[in-house]
Amino acid sequence: MSPRRSTSTMRQLRYRLEHAVLIGAASILRALPAEVASSMMGKLWEIFAPRTRRHARVLKNLAIAFPEMSTAEREEIARRQWNNLGRTFAETFSADRIAGSERVEVKIDPELLERVRSSGEGLVVVGSHSANWEIAALAIPAELETMGLYQALKNPLSDAYITVMRRRVFPGGLLSKTHSTPRRVMAHVRAGKAVAILADHREGKGIPVTFFGAPTTANPFPAMVARRLRVPIVAGRVVRNGGARFTVEATELAYPVSDDPTADVAVLTQTIQSTFEGWIRERPGEWMWVHDRWKGQNVAPPGA
Repeated sequence: MSPRRSTSTMRQLRYRLEHAVLIGAASILRALPAEVASSMMGKLWEIFAPRTRRHARVLKNLAIAFPEMSTAEREEIARRQWNNLGRTFAETFSADRIAGSERVEVKIDPELLERVRSSGEGLVVVGSHSANWEIAALAIPAELETMGLYQALKNPLSDAYITVMRRRVFPGGLLSKTHSTPRRVMAHVRAGKAVAILADHREGKGIPVTFFGAPTTANPFPAMVARRLRVPIVAGRVVRNGGARFTVEATELAYPVSDDPTADVAVLTQTIQSTFEGWIRERPGEWMWVHDRWKGQNVAPPGA
């Protein structure tokens, strides 16, 4: 057997093993009440995740964002963040039971919802990795057939499994990031439908923004779609109300339309990031700090 074929075979075996573990975890978590599964995984992640190397990145990010806090205060936020991520992992497997249940409360201006529903225009929704972020899409009117963008998993078996589970939340389908994605998103929005994009991570090929007072980059694509098609753009967030209960909130974002589209997109992209920052400051323990948000920007935590 050639080295290349051997490597491919080992990869396929690893994918199958990972998929089997995922199916097993899903079966166990779905057999439990949603509240129990959420609480159990939250506690487990809270105990074990701080022992991993990613915990150092969480603390570094918190030091950049909150230089005025003590080490103990940042450790407490980090602990709550891991608890939230563990809960979110468990809740992914019960998304169909949580969707449309009394566990989700929508607090969005009725006039905004009615305007979006009746205008016939498309809609861009931007969200952040806060609380259980995918639930935010449940507040978008069903007739807009919300399409979601996501980062595909390396394991195609696991990716297919998770994608099927998300169909209830994204009736317009899920698109992974490929060369054809921008064209398909634009067509979807032009048809008067909605697209939901998580836009709070650093984007290696993004444009400069300021986040928590530090320079980084962000994805300009959501702003570009809204500006080019002249459609509303709404920032949404999910708030965890203790356990597996949530409130969805949203606000429409204004953006300029001038003779300089590039500048308009830059302004709106910064508006998106500033909106996220304000929400994160309110509930820092519910945001995913583990992402390397300031990578490559030569930003060191205070005291380093």
